[in-house]
Amino acid sequence: MSWVDWLLNPTGLTPHGFCLSWAPGLVTLHAASDVVIGLAYLSIPLAIAAFVKRRPDIKYSWVAYLFVAFILACGTTHLMAILTLWVPAYGVEGLIKLVTAILSIATAAILWPLIPKIAALPSAAELERRVEERTAELARVVEEQKATLAERDLLLREVYHRVKNNLQTVDSLLVMQSRQLTDPQARAALRGLRDRIFALGLVHQQLMTSADLKTFDIAPFLRELSSNIVDGGTDGEVALSVEALPLDVGLDFAIPLGLLVNELVTNSLKHAFPQGKGEIDVNLGRTTDGELLLVVADNGQGYSADPLPPRASRIGLGSTIIEGLVAQLEGTIMVESRKGLTRSEIRVAAPIAASVAASVAA
Repeated sequence: MSWVDWLLNPTGLTPHGFCLSWAPGLVTLHAASDVVIGLAYLSIPLAIAAFVKRRPDIKYSWVAYLFVAFILACGTTHLMAILTLWVPAYGVEGLIKLVTAILSIATAAILWPLIPKIAALPSAAELERRVEERTAELARVVEEQKATLAERDLLLREVYHRVKNNLQTVDSLLVMQSRQLTDPQARAALRGLRDRIFALGLVHQQLMTSADLKTFDIAPFLRELSSNIVDGGTDGEVALSVEALPLDVGLDFAIPLGLLVNELVTNSLKHAFPQGKGEIDVNLGRTTDGELLLVVADNGQGYSADPLPPRASRIGLGSTIIEGLVAQLEGTIMVESRKGLTRSEIRVAAPIAASVAASVAA
């Protein structure tokens, strides 16, 4: 007899039910028990496989699949036990038991060395404790950072406040000095210096009251700055119009831009209205290519038609300051002047950190 016949040919063998004398109660008991055990063994691996698939983060998940194979083999042996009650297929049953034995030995051989490693894995309670500790540590770090930022903000506000107060002190000294002067040109020069100091102080005031202490909206700044210049330089006969797009700017951009507006508006007040009446328009907008366009215009008498002296002799302090500020902003300036209109256009690149709060009509 070949080994194939020895395993697969049941001729001459009696089924297991014969050993039970075909007692209905015993046959039913064995068959029913093996059915229940076999079905359970077939369902458990499905549950394990589904769990491992849903939790790919579990370490040593491949061991679970070894258990799946082992339990399936065990369940199959119980189902074969039902068959051998009536059919003496003991060779096939033996082969299944051999596979089950191999899988059980492999599972045991792999499982025992893994037990220390698996036992070393943190429990759910330990993981929760670690999470709580790290959460508490992060909360502590966040609170420290909040305290540091609060201290920084307080320090910056104090710095801005002190700078503004010092500029006001300087302005008070200039007022006292101006009262001692009788020369109109000297008093006008001190007035121009006071206007420039006011522009610097106004920048620090805007930063001191801003939310992030880094940027502020340029629109209300330009309105207040221009109004102060006009109110302090005339008796109310010059009408002022200021239109500016909402634009957040920083210190490095606001100071030269504010000084530019100060110089241009002051020039209009000095030279455009010999009769003391007129209009000044200040506008800050965007060009179609994204640049910022500052326009200061008045409806005064314009430049004199008389021949101008050489450039070296006619450039005053205001013109020098304007040229320097435009260069600092890396911009360009174009001036148009005739009777009834003097218009200065300054184009500069928008500051990188600035953000437009509202869209500007084209």
